[in-house]
Amino acid sequence: MSTSARSRRSVVLWMYENDNGHIPRQKLCELLEEKGFVVFSDFDMRQCHVISGKVYTACGRCLSDFDALFHMNADEQSPYQADILRALQDSGVAVVNECVSFFNCRDKFKANQLLRLHGVNVPDSALLGSQIDAAVIHQLFARWGSLVYKPRSGHGAVGVMRFVAAEQFIDFIQATAHFLGDYYVEQFIEFGEYDCRVEIFNGELMGGYSRKKKHSFKTNISAGGEMTPRILGGEVEVALKAAQVLGINGTIVDMVQSTADGQFYVLEVNPLLGIFVESAMRAGTKMPDTEPDERYSYDRLKLDSIASYIDALPARQSRLPTP
Repeated sequence: MSTSARSRRSVVLWMYENDNGHIPRQKLCELLEEKGFVVFSDFDMRQCHVISGKVYTACGRCLSDFDALFHMNADEQSPYQADILRALQDSGVAVVNECVSFFNCRDKFKANQLLRLHGVNVPDSALLGSQIDAAVIHQLFARWGSLVYKPRSGHGAVGVMRFVAAEQFIDFIQATAHFLGDYYVEQFIEFGEYDCRVEIFNGELMGGYSRKKKHSFKTNISAGGEMTPRILGGEVEVALKAAQVLGINGTIVDMVQSTADGQFYVLEVNPLLGIFVESAMRAGTKMPDTEPDERYSYDRLKLDSIASYIDALPARQSRLPTP
């Protein structure tokens, strides 16, 4: 980095590119440059490496020399990328979302535990080892009726499966025990046709929507779910508390409203913000190729909030690396 660049604040952006992701990334670059930042986004985190505590891109750019990193790239997460994020934060870069909160949200078992401890409605859950006694599984089904197995990390409901009988789940464990070390499961919550997604950044509501399920129980767009506008109500308070409990700065909280008791249950506090819906709709990949309904029109609010948050970060010299 040149001497003139070092005198200016600097930020790295690692953002998704599918679903027209290049559009909000470019706009965020412009907003930050208007605030006086040097912005660098032309790299692939999967090709980075660490030498003596500093993180470098494939072309040799030292990311540890930058003041901050904003990352929003769910599809390209990997254990290696996780190590790069930790190394960047340990080298003094302000990482948004910061690592502890990011990884707590990524681990569905840990997130469920923390939310329950702080009084947030979550499904009953269990963590089972591959040597679990069959009697325990039978007890869970007797108590819950049916359960949902969830890989502890990942997104898009990949690998999420519902079981309605103990024998099914016992067979599943026997078939996968040689490569799965544990099994995180939740009680299945009956919720009707729609879920609810509430997007939060820096403790403030950005927006939200629902997804109508086409799958037997999944609402994810990748499983055929259909986006629909939503008038937000009491679920906003639940989402704000969930984000606060996990200390996550930017997130989209997935919830369902139980048909049994009418309460909202948090299924997931995502470690990243949701996609920029307006841009994604125009892409026509996961959603219809259409001009966005005005009720989805909060891309600019999110971008302004992210830029303002980065702009307000303390000077680098006042920060200490993660203990």
